[in-house]
Amino acid sequence: MAGFNLKDFSIRRGMVFDSGVHFVRPMLLAVAVGVGTGFLVVAFIKSILWMTAFCFNPATNGTWKVIFIPAVGGLLAGPLIVFFAPEAKGHGVPEVLKAIALRGARIRPIVTVIKAVASVLSIGAGFSVGREGPIVQSGAALGSSFGQWLKLPEAMIRNLVACGAGAGIAGVFNTPIAGVMFASEVILRDFGASALSTVVVAAVSSSIISRIFLGDHPSFSVPAYHLQNPQEIFLYFGLGILSALAAVSFMSTLEWSETKFENWKFPDWLKPACAGLLVGCLGFVFPQIFGSGLPGIQAALNGNLPLHILLSLVFVKIVATAISLGGGSSGGVFAPLLFTGAVLGGSFGRLASMHYGFSLAPDGAYALVGMASTFAAAARAPITSILIVFELTGSYGMILPIMVAVVTATSIAQIISKDSIYLSRLKRKGIDIKSFEESRVLEGLKVSDAMTRDFQCVHQDTNARQLVDVMSQNLAKTIFVTDRRNALSGMIKSTEINNVLMLEGKDFLIADDIAVVCKEHTFADEPLNEVAQVMAAKHLTEIAVVDTFDTSKIIGVLKSDDIFRVYAEGVSKREEILNHQAGERMLEPSDTKTFIFTVTPRSPIVGKLIKELNLPPGVHFNLVKRSNRFAIPHGNLLMEARDQITVIVMAQQQEALLEWLKHNKLKVF
Repeated sequence: MAGFNLKDFSIRRGMVFDSGVHFVRPMLLAVAVGVGTGFLVVAFIKSILWMTAFCFNPATNGTWKVIFIPAVGGLLAGPLIVFFAPEAKGHGVPEVLKAIALRGARIRPIVTVIKAVASVLSIGAGFSVGREGPIVQSGAALGSSFGQWLKLPEAMIRNLVACGAGAGIAGVFNTPIAGVMFASEVILRDFGASALSTVVVAAVSSSIISRIFLGDHPSFSVPAYHLQNPQEIFLYFGLGILSALAAVSFMSTLEWSETKFENWKFPDWLKPACAGLLVGCLGFVFPQIFGSGLPGIQAALNGNLPLHILLSLVFVKIVATAISLGGGSSGGVFAPLLFTGAVLGGSFGRLASMHYGFSLAPDGAYALVGMASTFAAAARAPITSILIVFELTGSYGMILPIMVAVVTATSIAQIISKDSIYLSRLKRKGIDIKSFEESRVLEGLKVSDAMTRDFQCVHQDTNARQLVDVMSQNLAKTIFVTDRRNALSGMIKSTEINNVLMLEGKDFLIADDIAVVCKEHTFADEPLNEVAQVMAAKHLTEIAVVDTFDTSKIIGVLKSDDIFRVYAEGVSKREEILNHQAGERMLEPSDTKTFIFTVTPRSPIVGKLIKELNLPPGVHFNLVKRSNRFAIPHGNLLMEARDQITVIVMAQQQEALLEWLKHNKLKVF
């Protein structure tokens, strides 16, 4: 049977023409995204090295001139970000998550270029940011551009975005395994085989390109550290606690800085320059904080930094990174978190060795463990953290201490702060990724959940009169035709039967003369939401469901009515949950207040999506009642006149909400 063209929608697994190709095409796309991201990585890193060498040459190092270098970089990067791609501001990963949640994983192609160029200017000029965030966003944008160009379904585009993100981590750090885990743990939050396989291919492809042009060696050279004494486990447990506190402090400081700069009444395109001036002042005293800080991490791992420098850098690096990103520069938090963890662990190990009588591992070993635990606590990605330290250093002798510290740090950070460093920024802007994902009623359902096995088949030799009888007796809109081997050979629509009745000599016609080839079919285990999108795009009212291993064997029919039925059932269940949750919310403590308002026809929010409403920070719609039914509040929900909105806010947010309601001509009742 014929399938769809490459640039067309498809409901076959992996966009395929037959059951054999469905595995190959996603892999080829993953290779293309991985190779493309690999070349992006090579160009990106070489550009940063050139920019850094140009800005921090022997004539400027150690002199007062370094104070102004980041400001000049911010002056160049600021207009690029503000006027061409505001999504390139900040550390990148939240924007990728936002695109997946609110825009069907669609990222503008220009982001690929602007993010990379702005980050080269920022990092090369000394802003205290990392390389991985920009390349994750650029790689994700490349994957999204591939998917949009080929007109792939949302699920496929989302997977290519994850491929680009994983390939970015794999290429920039030469860590293919950690790249796969990062894409699965942070971007997709899915460890299914179908999601992992393509990301693995993309990560490996990117790593190969990176190793060809940048060399095949670990990012850091680390001695063969190992656990010296079983009693040290308690020290690593203590380091895990400190790492959690450091990670939460990192997140809180970054949030404070972003809020202050956003509220500052000053031209946005000039803010990076002002932030750069502050970073330059810090870097004049502590030059280790300039750029991604990889030399500083290496020095901490080798135990080459004095104790007072290690302790100072724990705080200075956090402040410098918060100023850099809050001020609007472009860069990541991955490397700064590793830096913070390394100097924290190094100083902890140095202090421990001074006060304990038994033999301890060198403080570089504690720096290694601190890297993993601090990043894990901030990103809530323990598996990625463990694997990336192994791949970055090539050292596997510290597996037990790393696991103890990572689990401890992640658990404590989760208690202190609910969201990761990537999700907290979105939450402040009123975007709850988890809630949005839960609102997808058809998400997680398969075709088998909605299809019917009650369908009408006839043999290809059935004459026209018998076809009319079958059609009238069963009231079927479509009859499927099988050949002598009972293989599906075509289908006949009711309209075609009616046309036959008008022909002379119709008694000599058989089903095989009237049937047309089934150009579209699906499988029972296909995602129902993707199939529904394709049927809508193709104006199909029903589609054949065929056997996974024998596409000539029909096993059922999926009708649009069945999809609506399943959707209605899903919405009904969610209404019950929403009603229950709304009832529980009414019993919340007195520091919250419930506001209910109706959208008036003249309100400027009519016809806008929730994500376009500029809601005050921390304010979310809890319930939307529409025509005696409830709608799930999410970013892509269109506001209609007479919608009844329920909002529950904390005391400190009430004034901002009332001001927003007044501005949009809305009244509370």
